[in-house]
Amino acid sequence: MRGINQYKSVSLHSASNEQLVVMLYEAAVRYQILAVDAIEGGEKKEARENLRKVREIFSELMIALDVPSAPELAGNLTELYRWLIREISEVGMSLEAERLEKTLEVTTQLLEGGGDAFGRGG
Repeated sequence: MRGINQYKSVSLHSASNEQLVVMLYEAAVRYQILAVDAIEGGEKKEARENLRKVREIFSELMIALDVPSAPELAGNLTELYRWLIREISEVGMSLEAERLEKTLEVTTQLLEGGGDAFGRGG
């Protein structure tokens, strides 16, 4: 287990900005899937914890946007991230798995779009 953690640490430190964004999108997808499973299993506390992690990921992505390099793209991503954070917050209160499926779909599309999410123009 120690070797795996060291590998992850080295991978994280040597990854490009684009690779880091993809890793964050992957984590957001994973935590949303875990939240859906927890909601459907009646595990409210676990669902809310996974949703908190997703909100934190999108908050960090929003903070990291490079607005001067690509203001239009950064503006569009800011609005999208804000919407995702709002929706995920609402799901945290309502625990509606169907609503979370919509944010999961958007996050999956972001993941498939790849690493242009810092607004650096690829």
